[in-house]
Amino acid sequence: MAYSSRYSSEMRDSQPLLYGKRSLWRRLAAKWYRLDRTSRVVFSILALTICGAMVSRIIIEVVDPFDLLRGPQVTIKSKVDKNNDTGDTDKVRRQAVRAAMKHAWDGYSKYAFGHDELQPVSNMSNDKWGGWGVTLIDSLDTLHIMDLHEEFRQAVTHVASVDFSHAQDGFTTPFFEMIIRSLAGLLSAYEMSLDRRLLEKAKQVGDALLPAFNSSTGIPYSRVDVNAGRAAPSNRVCIAEAGTVQLEYWKLSELTGNPIYHKTAQRVVDILDKAEKPHKGLYPIWIDIGTGKMNSGQITFGGMGDSWYEYMLKQHIYSRGTHSQYSRMYEESIDAMKEKMVKKSVFDPDMYYVGDLDLSATRFSPKFQHLTCFVPGMLALGSKTLDRPDDLELAKKLTYTCFQMYNKTKTGLSAEYVLFRDESGKGLTGKGTDDFATVDLDSATIAEQGDGFYFGNDRSYILRPETVESLMIMYRITGDKIYKEWGWQIFLDIEKWTKTSSAYSAYHDVTSIKRNEMLTDSMESFFLAETLKYLYLLFSPVNYYSLDDYVFNTEAHPFKIMS
Repeated sequence: MAYSSRYSSEMRDSQPLLYGKRSLWRRLAAKWYRLDRTSRVVFSILALTICGAMVSRIIIEVVDPFDLLRGPQVTIKSKVDKNNDTGDTDKVRRQAVRAAMKHAWDGYSKYAFGHDELQPVSNMSNDKWGGWGVTLIDSLDTLHIMDLHEEFRQAVTHVASVDFSHAQDGFTTPFFEMIIRSLAGLLSAYEMSLDRRLLEKAKQVGDALLPAFNSSTGIPYSRVDVNAGRAAPSNRVCIAEAGTVQLEYWKLSELTGNPIYHKTAQRVVDILDKAEKPHKGLYPIWIDIGTGKMNSGQITFGGMGDSWYEYMLKQHIYSRGTHSQYSRMYEESIDAMKEKMVKKSVFDPDMYYVGDLDLSATRFSPKFQHLTCFVPGMLALGSKTLDRPDDLELAKKLTYTCFQMYNKTKTGLSAEYVLFRDESGKGLTGKGTDDFATVDLDSATIAEQGDGFYFGNDRSYILRPETVESLMIMYRITGDKIYKEWGWQIFLDIEKWTKTSSAYSAYHDVTSIKRNEMLTDSMESFFLAETLKYLYLLFSPVNYYSLDDYVFNTEAHPFKIMS
């Protein structure tokens, strides 16, 4: 039976494009029926294969099976619990953050691979941390978390060739920074990949930096001459540097089976626990290495003090509460902070902040640092872990302030710190001369009344992570989606104002919209290690690197909680 006889003349007349004399369909059909049986079978199989591939691709784009099976900590619950389905919006946002990481990593790989940092405006590189390739190491677990596995393999291959028992000639390695970035980055990447080369390199870093503890008290020096195998002498060290290496050395002891790392670092905690303090739970930032006494410096949850308080809680979490010392010290510090260091804006009653105290714990500074914006996340974790519900309420108020530090500027980026005034109108001049010398200020401007705060001299944003860290934790603890919306807004402004042709750059003045003049040609490794990672996790299912299974070090490297 001829092909054309299968259709009526009326149908052919009514659909001339399909059945007309010169239609493409008719010509293809004629060619089909001129083929022999074998050719038809081969062609059919080929057509079905192509169609199947297209359908599979569509399913992958819509469903994205990596959302169901992502990273080493996958549970059955993550596959079947609909409450953990973050939806299409979160998927789009997560992929946008992943694209940002890919952009930054590609720029680093092209212009600075193996060096410490990429300078993202000039596309030059620097080795200001001694040449170990800090950005590369700090980025390892972020690459793995975001399923950038080819990039991860490339980075691990490079790491395997680095000799961490040596540094640049004449360079003294900053002890604390290399512990939280390099040692922690290697340990976390090892736990994810189980690549033994990473554990070997982590041990090499840990051993190279261990001479920092060779003081008469066991308080570590702040820098190490790795090439000589000895610490660089100094009289004092800040409390964050001395007290934020314990988690990393404890994990190294766990993974290597050698207790010396944990015991050596734990000695610092014991000394500071027993040391005399101006107020119970509050620690001045400077420690005399020779005596172990804290006899100078302010009391702050910001720079040089911050992560000391954080690690009391995180060591409690890491050890599953088996050491009561950590929870006791943490609760003492938080109770004292709430009593003496928390104030609120006179213009916005919902805006709470944590200021600083002087050495005597009597004079207050109404200065709120971006670095201190890790505190709400810490409080939320502590509230959940130690059953302190009032801490969560304070965490919500502090998170609101941290977001407003972004939301109230022209660029949507946050300055390094903001300033407040007290009920009598006193505050700081903003010139940074004496943070405890409050003076009578002029009447508040309309801008200050609307913002709730005013700015000091340092209005830079150096791609810091603390606010988005707290947003991620606050969402996972409370389930309130407002934290996702705030995080997305911050990410969009980072994209708008700091993105360069190769990566992302720090911004000189967040109150200025002269973008090309404001980019400072600097990208700290913590932007890839922390800022982008926390944003990605904010839009991921809550059981992906769950807070029940992992504790994040102060550089956002996730460690599996001890079993």
